[in-house]
Amino acid sequence: MKIYCIFCRTGSENQVSKLMNCILKEVQVIVPVRILQERFRGVWEEKRKLLIPGYVFLFSREKVSFDDVRSLLDVYKVLDYGTGIRELTGGDTEYAKWILSHEGVIGQSKILEEGEEIKILDGPLCDCVGKIIKLDRRKKRAWVEFDFDGRKQKVSLCVDNVVE
Repeated sequence: MKIYCIFCRTGSENQVSKLMNCILKEVQVIVPVRILQERFRGVWEEKRKLLIPGYVFLFSREKVSFDDVRSLLDVYKVLDYGTGIRELTGGDTEYAKWILSHEGVIGQSKILEEGEEIKILDGPLCDCVGKIIKLDRRKKRAWVEFDFDGRKQKVSLCVDNVVE
């Protein structure tokens, strides 16, 4: 499988995705989102927010020609590694496959607190271990720092069960 990442104007990800689906027929296009619970006027509502604003992932069985994609107004560039190689490799490929395995929708996770470290018990981050940076029980939100491919990443997670 060939995997690519497109960098586009923030806020235009869904429009770029629709246009790419028209131009590139044999490619699966995913704009990853996360599902959060937010309180609005005293009622909890499920909201979808972009997981990585400005990025669209492409999954294809064949090598993709980006001649037509470059002409799209809101597309800045097809990401590459500075060597002209556009296909994602290494940890980037694993991350993109993780997104694909969840069809681009990252739902809520349940976490167990173990001192400062926590382990995700359920959901798309299952078995990941991280450190809770901030916890807001009233808003059902936890900010957790994970080590992804050697880099520390802070992720805001919606939690429905935090055990002390």
